[in-house]
Amino acid sequence: MTTKYIRPAFPGAQLWSVVKIASFGGLFISSIGTLFIWAGSDSFHLVPMVWQVSLIINMVLFVAIWFFYLSVRNTDKLIGNGIIAIFGLFSFFWLFGFSMFYFYFLFAPLNFYLRIFALASVSLLLLHRGYLISKDITDTINNKKSLFDKMYVDEGTSFTFTRAAVGYLEKARPVRNSFYSFHGYAAMLVAPFVLILNRILTPITGDGHGVFMITAFFSVPLMMWGMELVVQTIYLMIYFPLEIHRNTGKDVLMKDW
Repeated sequence: MTTKYIRPAFPGAQLWSVVKIASFGGLFISSIGTLFIWAGSDSFHLVPMVWQVSLIINMVLFVAIWFFYLSVRNTDKLIGNGIIAIFGLFSFFWLFGFSMFYFYFLFAPLNFYLRIFALASVSLLLLHRGYLISKDITDTINNKKSLFDKMYVDEGTSFTFTRAAVGYLEKARPVRNSFYSFHGYAAMLVAPFVLILNRILTPITGDGHGVFMITAFFSVPLMMWGMELVVQTIYLMIYFPLEIHRNTGKDVLMKDW
């Protein structure tokens, strides 16, 4: 019986996989957002600079990911993975947050008070969501001392963090569902009328608003879910590794990712 030999991955192999997904996948996702902004700019007769700036931001983000990767490419430090993951999540936000919600309420011709109410209420909702997730994580870690040691394993010269560690925390902390039932019911009611929704809402909002209002509505739970991922990523992959390094002088490395 022969034993299969598995060649060890080169230093930085874990990060190499992450950066390809975050950069090329992120560019694809954010470009869809820019396409959506282009459609909105045409519908609301905005200057081309609006969607052009969006496209420039997409490209700058793509280049920034690779510039940062070059500084950490030969390591498997968890912090590098966390920062690149935040870049990737920003691409997610650009599609489901800025393009589908903030673009509409910032640039569409709307009533001033409706604009302020929508922007302020949803922004406060997202900040509150971030606060709740932050509190959940810190309370869980403080109340379950063994959980932290289970997630960040001391290997002697460094600590290691595996993909399973994320599951340990998610299983231990309270579950908060971003996709409330009313969004699901609304989806079933609205879906058959998407094609004629613009005609229905034109007397109220003006021409060209229907589809953008619906996408803005459904983007809210997606942004809340994205906020949860951002806060969790910051804590697990950036803040806690920095604290470990400050207290022990040891780096936290990705393992079995």
